[in-house]
Amino acid sequence: MTTIKDVAKKAGVSVGTVSNVLNELDTVTDKNKSKVINTIKSLGYKPNKIAASLSRKKTMNIGLIIPDVSSPFYSDLIKGVTETLDSHGYNVFLCSSSGNINKEAKIINDLLSMWIDGIILIPIYSSKRDKENLEKINNPIVLVNREIKGFKCDMVIFDNFGGAYEATNFLIKNYHKKIIILDGPRYSKSFEDRLMGWKASMEENNLYKSSLIFRGDFSVESGREMMLEAFSKLKEIDAVFASSDLIALGALNAIEEKNMKVPDDISIIGFGDIFLSKFLKPSLTTVRRPFYNIGKTAVLILLEKISGNCDVKKFKKFIVKGKLEIRNSVRKKI
Repeated sequence: MTTIKDVAKKAGVSVGTVSNVLNELDTVTDKNKSKVINTIKSLGYKPNKIAASLSRKKTMNIGLIIPDVSSPFYSDLIKGVTETLDSHGYNVFLCSSSGNINKEAKIINDLLSMWIDGIILIPIYSSKRDKENLEKINNPIVLVNREIKGFKCDMVIFDNFGGAYEATNFLIKNYHKKIIILDGPRYSKSFEDRLMGWKASMEENNLYKSSLIFRGDFSVESGREMMLEAFSKLKEIDAVFASSDLIALGALNAIEEKNMKVPDDISIIGFGDIFLSKFLKPSLTTVRRPFYNIGKTAVLILLEKISGNCDVKKFKKFIVKGKLEIRNSVRKKI
């Protein structure tokens, strides 16, 4: 088996020079760099990545933990993270916590045992979370999309309040008054912020009533159930603000069951802009979250911490604004 010493001997350079070439350092002359690269190719030398990690105290591996790898919400985020890491020479371990707090904790421990350099985490919401275990971790962590109450770290989150406020205002400007909200669980700060954004807009226009609020979870099935519940309790509904596109899909199904048409009989706005939203009939007006850029930003923050070129005890909180994608599911004012 060819070793780094064999490469150095045949190339007529020191072991240190070969190591510097492998680590892409600028301290090697072009002549010696060319000699080392040609020798590596001729000998078929394969660097020992474990040994290299030990020498530079970096594995060039990052852990990415998300609640559900099958969720359409996270495809762009995963792409933003992986492409940005790849451009910086890092590998990514993609893991799914499956919405289970115990599995999330196990994944974190497993990643740390593999000497990863840092973690990007979309945490699940749980009342059973042990924040103290996260605080004991020495590796840099960046939270994405969701916060953990009381846990201080770098994070990149979306302006859920602002997105919901803008969406509700758009409905009101188009002469909708009885606007219900189909919201997610109370334990989710993201959904709470969307509820508060809807409420603020409704209150400003003297349209708010608590009877217009319906709570469920962030699934298609729950969206359908909440919409049917709204039909059973309210005599008139002008529009629906669904706190996620999946909820909106369920609501659309329930509206069709009632032989009503969107947007002629009722308007609807979603939240998230999943891939299918623009292909629905009618296409869904929704709040787009720039997940690719969110993932990219999270990586850049993490790499800055790993490099040691910043104060590890000072944390950044980036709040990313979205955009209302206006399509065909809202009846426009005449």
